[in-house]
Amino acid sequence: MLDVAVIGAGPAGSAAAKRCAEHGLETVILEKKRLPRDKVCSGMIIGPLAQTLIKQEFGEIPGTVLSRPPQLNGYLFHTPDLDNQAGQKLDFFIPLTFRKNLDFWMTEQAGAKGVKIFQGAKVTEIIEEKHGFLIQYEKGLENLEIEAKFIIGADGGTSIVRKYLFPQLKVPYNQAYEEWHQGSMELEARYFHWFYLQKSFPGGFAVHQKDSLIILEFGGTVHVPKERIQWAKEYLTANCGFDQNQEPVYRGACAVARLAGGLVSGTFLPAKKNVLLAGEAGGFVLPITGEGIGTGLKSGLLAAESIVQAVKSDRQADGIYLDEIKPMITAFREYSLWVNKIEAAAKGSGLLLRETMAEAHEASLRMF
Repeated sequence: MLDVAVIGAGPAGSAAAKRCAEHGLETVILEKKRLPRDKVCSGMIIGPLAQTLIKQEFGEIPGTVLSRPPQLNGYLFHTPDLDNQAGQKLDFFIPLTFRKNLDFWMTEQAGAKGVKIFQGAKVTEIIEEKHGFLIQYEKGLENLEIEAKFIIGADGGTSIVRKYLFPQLKVPYNQAYEEWHQGSMELEARYFHWFYLQKSFPGGFAVHQKDSLIILEFGGTVHVPKERIQWAKEYLTANCGFDQNQEPVYRGACAVARLAGGLVSGTFLPAKKNVLLAGEAGGFVLPITGEGIGTGLKSGLLAAESIVQAVKSDRQADGIYLDEIKPMITAFREYSLWVNKIEAAAKGSGLLLRETMAEAHEASLRMF
């Protein structure tokens, strides 16, 4: 029987598995896709929390992992259907990558510490046993199983581990949709551009450029209407040099779990017995900004440390973990107050909305 099975090879899973292995625990990562795998994500490593934890746990990000340009200089906030004035700037340092490259590098680092990596391993069922858990999974045409004393669910918004723990939980979701187009645009290339539309608020879109690609991102609502995508392309064509007739070289979409409210209210507890949820599976994605790399790393490391303490004290890990994440939940609770401020600003002028969004994003950088 293994000590720890980590489900999911994102930042939370890789950090958790690496930390467990460093403490001498026999650890495996089960990842349902083959690595490296594309993921709908901006690839921005936002803020001191993510940047510090990556450097602390994995070292300096290699140039081969970063994109071109390797960094952005901040955000520009636009409100094109309220006015067409200059965007509101928020300057700060943002390393830039594609998530498939970042996640693959982190997973390789975990493997170097002795973590076994099972790729293409789709978990289908988790069964509690007397001294641990039986985890059944599919790999190609094979049906396989392993046993582990502890499980860390770091398997994203549609987490199979969360479904096992809380089968009756009704999870609210938003959709994230992304397109990549060849070329460049007449937008400041060193900035990430947020476009907020009053008519579809909070659903807007975002644009940034890297590796000779234009990345269009949509989200903020349960579904991304085709009309909003078309409006964005027409606006960018008319104002920014985009070619709306060009076919994308990549399309991707994913469900984004909205569980931060449950964490804050205490109606959702991301742990039960010796099964712990980290990253998006545990609800650790910031409202408003959607940032999840830093909070994923932090929650993954806390999950690993909780298991280490549980082993040493012969206790179950859930109580330890729920105590460890209390400061994170407090920070989420305080930050959620910005939601009401933004909703009020969205009813006013474009300038007010841009300024408020910039202030909210700046506040997120000071959270941890």
